Amino acid sequence: MNNNIKLGIVIVLVVVVGFLYLRWGPKSWDVQITGATGDGRDVQYRIETVEAGTTDTLIFKNSDAGFTPPYFKFDSARLQSIARRVSQACSKQSVEINGYGLRIPWLNMFPNAVSIDAPEECRVAPDQ
Repeated sequence: MNNNIKLGIVIVLVVVVGFLYLRWGPKSWDVQITGATGDGRDVQYRIETVEAGTTDTLIFKNSDAGFTPPYFKFDSARLQSIARRVSQACSKQSVEINGYGLRIPWLNMFPNAVSIDAPEECRVAPDQ
């Protein structure tokens, strides 16, 4: 009976650690940014993308993680500004979005973007 209890505890721990890694483990996506919406007050920031080379849509939320390890993200407005510039200047170019989380539609869950790796010409403000 003791072996069954130990095995049960190990299985539960593996499932919990696996879920936590899937939920908060780092990931990167190769996407084309097609839009950036939300004002950060009444509406949550969203970054709309299309996975590179496909027609599959992937939407990221862009919210501060606060003091939640390991990200400590406090700059969602800056990241939203970069996403908007990339969507306007280089909407056809593939960029890498780094973040964490899962996309689960029936739970209304989106991955959270942490950074955008885009070429410098896509990140700079347009000349007037």
